Amino acid sequence: CSDSSTLTKNRRPTVNNFNKQRPAGRKEASNATPNFALLPHPIYLLESVTIIMCTTPPSSSYQHMSPPPSRTYPNMRKGSSFVPLPRPSLRAQKQHLTSILLDSATTLFVLYFLYHNPNYLNPWSLPNATLWLGGFILIRCAIAFYDHLVVCLIDSCFKCKVLPTREPGAPPVRYVELDTRSLVYLCLNAFNEYAFVMRLTHYLSQGGMFQALPLKLSEVSLGNTLLALGIIFVSMDMLYAPLHHLMHLPSLYPLIHKHHHRQHFPTRGYLDAGNEHPIEHMIGIICVWFALMTAELMMPSLLCLGDKLWYEDAGLSVLSSPSEWVRGGGVHAITAFIFFQLHATLAMMNHSPYDVQFSLPLIGSTKLFGKETQLVKCIEKIPWVGLRLRRLVIGEWFHYSVGYHEMHHRKFNFNYGQYCMWYDLWMGTFLEYEGPLRAKELEAKKLKSKAK
Repeated sequence: CSDSSTLTKNRRPTVNNFNKQRPAGRKEASNATPNFALLPHPIYLLESVTIIMCTTPPSSSYQHMSPPPSRTYPNMRKGSSFVPLPRPSLRAQKQHLTSILLDSATTLFVLYFLYHNPNYLNPWSLPNATLWLGGFILIRCAIAFYDHLVVCLIDSCFKCKVLPTREPGAPPVRYVELDTRSLVYLCLNAFNEYAFVMRLTHYLSQGGMFQALPLKLSEVSLGNTLLALGIIFVSMDMLYAPLHHLMHLPSLYPLIHKHHHRQHFPTRGYLDAGNEHPIEHMIGIICVWFALMTAELMMPSLLCLGDKLWYEDAGLSVLSSPSEWVRGGGVHAITAFIFFQLHATLAMMNHSPYDVQFSLPLIGSTKLFGKETQLVKCIEKIPWVGLRLRRLVIGEWFHYSVGYHEMHHRKFNFNYGQYCMWYDLWMGTFLEYEGPLRAKELEAKKLKSKAK
């Protein structure tokens, strides 16, 4: 056909160009065969339906955020009606196949485990599904209320400012809506959270690991409350941080953790915190159980060690069986409940736009006593360990900041810790918070780089 030479090579003609390129005087046949090459690809139809169903306007608090950019391809022609689907690379095809195999194997394992352990989702042995679903709805409503309560307290009572990247004068940040996969992950993780809450309450009611966990108010002490709470937080972060670092390895990152980093600037609190692969969500729950059981076993061990050192200094001998060192019961049930509330609060704040930060000093608060007290100066003079002890005293050993976690979402290979930055300071992956660059600063930075 003579008009085929006018078409661009390897590009699909648009409907308008196709009609214009017909020879003059040639009439359209009534029984002409339709050209299915001009129809849009089914993937784009599915994508359009997904965008319409899942896209919601951002909250009024985040109106300075820019909408997600439209998808473009290198071979897109301006003004064309349809875009050819690009061929994925061999590496992308391999990652996609590995992801399907991993998700399929995980699904089969979960189904096999639930088939042989039906009480995992119902440790309280609820008699019917109505009560079970009623409890699930109650927990979801409680989490939604708690999420809004935390935001209300931060915004109204504590008057916390937003992070510099979210201020009205800052450059707009990219806002990513929840897609279909995000909604599926949130639903699966919601059932996993419900099972965790049921198992945790059942575990506490049964007295813990060795049926020795105290439940009465008369059994509250400094050891099974404040000290145990500190052990729980530290042990939780010391396990979570290396596992988090492991999920950032190039071979694992696109399979599990990449989905959580879709939002470079988290804003939705619980929705952004819980929007993760179910495998990653299960890893977080395992870390919570590890931290709780570590404190439950460690506190009796520390008490036995303290008694032994005390009696040895007094010249007395004390006999203790090995079972006393690991008898359990080092955490009060109230401590476990408080930790769960604080853990949920900090996870929500880590994925919020508010600039929340605080320290936990060992001896007094730096806001009340300052950093240059006589005690701090004396500690600095101690050889070898003076600077480390200074950080411990003034509170820099445990410094929580939402900005640290935002930096992790912006620059993926830094700040793997969740509460404190011990692991990152040790591994050299700690990065201080960096505010946004203004337009003039960006231009000056480009000119400076060109000059070099």
